[in-house]
Amino acid sequence: MPIPAAPLHAPAPSAKNPIHRILAALTLITAVITAAACGSSKASTSGGSSPVEKPDLTVAVVPAISAAGLYIAQQRGYFAAAGLHVKIVPVASGVDAIPNLVNGSVDIDEGQWAADLSAEVSGAVKLHALAAASAGGPGVQEVVVPAHSPITTISQLRGKTIAVNALNGLAVLLTDNVLASHGVPVSDVHYVPVPFPAMGAALAAHRVDAAFIAEPSLSAAVVGVGAVPLFDVNQGPAQNFPISGYVVTRAWMARYPRTAAAFTGALERGQQIAGTNRAAVEQALIPVTALHISKTVAAVMALGTFPLSVSPVALGRVADLMQSDGLLAKPVNTTALVKELVHQ
Repeated sequence: MPIPAAPLHAPAPSAKNPIHRILAALTLITAVITAAACGSSKASTSGGSSPVEKPDLTVAVVPAISAAGLYIAQQRGYFAAAGLHVKIVPVASGVDAIPNLVNGSVDIDEGQWAADLSAEVSGAVKLHALAAASAGGPGVQEVVVPAHSPITTISQLRGKTIAVNALNGLAVLLTDNVLASHGVPVSDVHYVPVPFPAMGAALAAHRVDAAFIAEPSLSAAVVGVGAVPLFDVNQGPAQNFPISGYVVTRAWMARYPRTAAAFTGALERGQQIAGTNRAAVEQALIPVTALHISKTVAAVMALGTFPLSVSPVALGRVADLMQSDGLLAKPVNTTALVKELVHQ
């Protein structure tokens, strides 16, 4: 089905921490939704003859290879076979969809685990880790520079502007990790938010000095505008790092457990194919208008891996690296986050 190209929200270019800019809205929305959920709990538990409580779902997705399993499940009719009608809406980053997740205009949010953990720790929203989307690997996420850039070493990034799809998220976390390992203080670089599909153009116009880009936008920038890889973030403690997943609110999970089970079951079928059949991934991503990729790009993009389940150990890796980088104000119990989802 056609996918709308416009994001739900455009990220604020001057915000240092995008979590702070949504806290006030989330607090108000959470109170409203909680009251609504309490008033409609009877309706959500009735109708046992229906296989799912909520057949129409809106899923917010970052345009990246991480959602390959979702696209495959959608295009092959796995969601429809489970009694679901899934509408996929692209967003610049998962954090931009969190207010919509809380107010109910979005049911499921696919985005980077780092942004999800930041939102959870903020206390403004309570999330369930519904399913895994992707994990890293060689060539999946890299920091690149424009063609003919004078920047040829990591140390030359001092004082430079680096594009990321979201501030205080995975892109900043993984870039900081590499910068620190090469003796570059993270305070010496300036991050600005740019959606992945727009990063190639930003590099070509020299609006940024470098960009953290994920596949397939990474290969599109290399092929389309001659972007030059400077370093791969898949190294050190970030090797094969958990990248992204699907989250819902705890209130949503309590209301729609059969819907959640139907969605994750269909998604797992898509994930299995994404992890074992490269041709299927290419065929699924090329028609996605939000990705803007050609057959040439699809043929050369790196894939990474597509986990079939959420692991508290994997989420713990994200939380640990975030804490060491100062991106989490306090620890988060990733075991409880996953167990509450899986066993509730």
